Amino acid sequence: MMRIMIVCLLLVVVAACKKNKHEVATDVQINFTEPAVGDTIQSWNQLHIEGTITSTGNMHGYGIKVLKNDGSQTQLFSVNYEIQVEEINFHEHWMNNLTDTTDVTVRVEVFVDKNGLKEVKEVNVVCLP
Repeated sequence: MMRIMIVCLLLVVVAACKKNKHEVATDVQINFTEPAVGDTIQSWNQLHIEGTITSTGNMHGYGIKVLKNDGSQTQLFSVNYEIQVEEINFHEHWMNNLTDTTDVTVRVEVFVDKNGLKEVKEVNVVCLP
């Protein structure tokens, strides 16, 4: 009887010391607070990029890009964060310094796992000179 109690106690101790293993993200939701679709950004004003990312498990980071939507996909701004969380708020700024009226795509990419799986959401805005 004493041996059974010792074995049970050891199992409880081992289970309690086991690392908290987080699941890999499976369902990722990207929500923009700003900008709204079709917003117009005046010359030398900031484009606010703000919102939330939530997932059912740990994602492996996210990136934000501002791209010219003219076929060239020229990158105007880019930032990446390597983090392992289930939820995060993002908030970035980019100054509109373009010299022509330009359609711009704001893209948020969530790195779902280490194998390169991504979830992407985009919003298109217009930047004025």
